[in-house]
Amino acid sequence: MLILGGPDVQQTTAFITELSKTAKADALKGIVVLVVTEPSQTDGVKSALKPTGATVRVATM
Repeated sequence: MLILGGPDVQQTTAFITELSKTAKADALKGIVVLVVTEPSQTDGVKSALKPTGATVRVATM
């Protein structure tokens, strides 16, 4: 499990977006990624991590 979050949800989403750009396709396949963020960021986070093959779970702050 990989847990991502931070005090600034926009900065966290930007970090996840950049992370997904550098990760190879399916690099996180079989990994559960828990993202702690605001509900407004959920769709952006899920779409950014989709190419990585991660199972994305979102918890709201």
